[in-house]
Amino acid sequence: MTRALIVFGAGPGIGNHTAAAFASKGINHIILLARNTQRLETEDAPFVRKASPSVKVDTLRVDLADLASIPAVLQKLDTLTQHDDVEVVFLNAARIKLGDVLGVSVGEIDEDFKTTNLALYIIAQHYLPKLQSLATTSPTKTPSFRPALLVTNSHLPWDPVPQLLSLSLVKAAQRNMVQSFNRAFSDKGVHVGLISVEGTVTSENKVLNPMNIAERTVEFWEGGVEAGLEVNLREE
Repeated sequence: MTRALIVFGAGPGIGNHTAAAFASKGINHIILLARNTQRLETEDAPFVRKASPSVKVDTLRVDLADLASIPAVLQKLDTLTQHDDVEVVFLNAARIKLGDVLGVSVGEIDEDFKTTNLALYIIAQHYLPKLQSLATTSPTKTPSFRPALLVTNSHLPWDPVPQLLSLSLVKAAQRNMVQSFNRAFSDKGVHVGLISVEGTVTSENKVLNPMNIAERTVEFWEGGVEAGLEVNLREE
């Protein structure tokens, strides 16, 4: 039985550490997606394989701001996972760019909204029905599945930073969307939740380091729908 994890916005830090953490918990097929295919193939995929040599890792290019291209990527994912149970979809895509509060172009905000929200909506339309179907059949399978759509977020929805105006805007909208999905699908057995990383991720931070965030994300997933809407990770 093949259990699959799909990571949108893979890369060094939260993305590859979380993929590796899931691999150690029995997820045996992982698909990593990002814009930079060279980094995916030479850095991220080897990092995950090193953590769990038996895991199958595939990579695909995706530009989440190019909404018209996403359906074709989803078709490729369906082909890659046609014999799998896609158990977890993890979205970890965002652009962090400091700037003057009145100096952000409308084009930048539009691109961020596409990447963080509209792409998420397209992905959710595709995968939430599949996750719901898996939740329905899960009690008859061994092991029992924990279907989940998990999204990294932050403190910005309730504590915006003027120098991060665009990111603050789109993270607020993203939180609202995920909360709506949570209310709609929790009673159907699908865990839709947020990993709220409230600060800057660094390897030196006791809480906000990639390994700890990955471990807490997996724990949140293991808790299933009973774990609620979000897990909050704050700086020390």
